[in-house]
Amino acid sequence: MAQKAHKTAVFLAWRYLFSKKEHNIINVISGISMIGIMVSTAALVVVLSVFNGMSDIIGSWFNALHADFEVTLHEGKSFPIDSFPMDQLRDIPDVKAVNEIVGDLSLANYEDRQELLYIKGVPDNYLREYHFENMLIDGDTALWKMRQPCAIMGSGVAGRLQVNLLSYDLLKLYYPKRTKKNFANAADAFNTHYLMPSGVICTNTDYDENYIFCPIAFVRELMHYEGEVTSVEIQLKEGANAAKLRPKIENILGEKYCVRDKYEQEESLYRTMKSEKFVIYLILAFILILAAFNIIGALGMLILEKKTDTAVLFSMGAPKSLIQRVFVYEGLMVSALGGVAGTILGAVICLLQQTFHIVKLGGGGSHYIIPYYPVQMRFSDLLIVLATILIISFLTSLIPAYNLKKSNLYRNTAL
Repeated sequence: MAQKAHKTAVFLAWRYLFSKKEHNIINVISGISMIGIMVSTAALVVVLSVFNGMSDIIGSWFNALHADFEVTLHEGKSFPIDSFPMDQLRDIPDVKAVNEIVGDLSLANYEDRQELLYIKGVPDNYLREYHFENMLIDGDTALWKMRQPCAIMGSGVAGRLQVNLLSYDLLKLYYPKRTKKNFANAADAFNTHYLMPSGVICTNTDYDENYIFCPIAFVRELMHYEGEVTSVEIQLKEGANAAKLRPKIENILGEKYCVRDKYEQEESLYRTMKSEKFVIYLILAFILILAAFNIIGALGMLILEKKTDTAVLFSMGAPKSLIQRVFVYEGLMVSALGGVAGTILGAVICLLQQTFHIVKLGGGGSHYIIPYYPVQMRFSDLLIVLATILIISFLTSLIPAYNLKKSNLYRNTAL
């Protein structure tokens, strides 16, 4: 019985949607509602897709120098490598490399310029595994291959220090002594070592502004971390499922160590991007609510126009709930048509942008890293948009339908 009532309500709502109205203003208001929902939906699809595209590009930049997993201590700065289960991690089939890392902040001096920078000591194979040759914009890795004390720095670091790779000027690094400290002589409180600048990389990330890469043996000597590391980086083979491997790695390491994936290593950045995307979604959803409120006026006028029909249905034994459902479904159909049309329109706009790069950044000047707005559609976003439309339209359609229940249109209409 309930299924028959549902089919009847859907049938009547469909007939009312396309039937000729006595008052043309109802069609006008319904059309405005549909267009408003269509435009809002298309805007929502496009904006969310642009955020996805931006996130993917920024993520690819950061991930170029981020390990699949970084292992650090929950408490403390360094730990002995002898007690770390390196061999067990390397025996995992999908693990490509496990690298020892020693790094910390250090004061760098070049000629008369000084900067507080993060010095990252890495093993010899690190440059090859992370394809540094593709990121070099000046210099080379020849000194590194000869295992000489040398530095590969970010472009921002090289610019602020005004490093000249063609000169013989050395980079001087200061690091506080971990054991012996002489507070009477400030110079004696620091270890001092020299490096030859050999290369400059550009990654368009924070690495450009704050990082210097050095051989791990040099950094161990500078910071007195003999036999210790500050972190261990795990790199997976191509196509490996990081989510499935993480529990296995954590089980091997135990509770003493903290394991962070690529996104957790830049947690603040990704949290900010997600927050911005959510705020934009809320703003556009509010605009969608305003567009959907036109449905209230259209349904209210339709209820008045169809009062004879409602009275006939009521006299034939139709319950009030069925008559209410007709107008709720009417509002849902208007919203659904607008939502589907808007989704298709938004998808077409995104595909055109992906293919032809129509909308440029800053007029398409070559000085921009990304010359056009990147877009990346995701099926989950489309589902969220359609669900939002249906929820909003359902709630707005309930208002005139609920008022119909309290009115006397069922009985007081002359048949």
